[in-house]
Amino acid sequence: MSLSHKKFLEATVTSKGQVTIPAEIRRRSGIKKNTKVRFNMMEDGTVQMRVIKGCKMEGKEELITTIQDLMDKYKTGIDYLKDK
Repeated sequence: MSLSHKKFLEATVTSKGQVTIPAEIRRRSGIKKNTKVRFNMMEDGTVQMRVIKGCKMEGKEELITTIQDLMDKYKTGIDYLKDK
């Protein structure tokens, strides 16, 4: 049944925590194999899922945060030289 005839579609979570996104939603949102999606937990408990188009980041702040997180996680070339 299409989305136009239903107010919502349901899916079941497997024992591994996996969910099959219904075919109608995949088709209409362009989700194919290896498509990345982002989940956002709202304050009211609602979970929002967005399809990530390509590898573009949403903004400069997100890029800076990602770089800072990676720098905290991994040593930089300068850190290796300091340890020598």
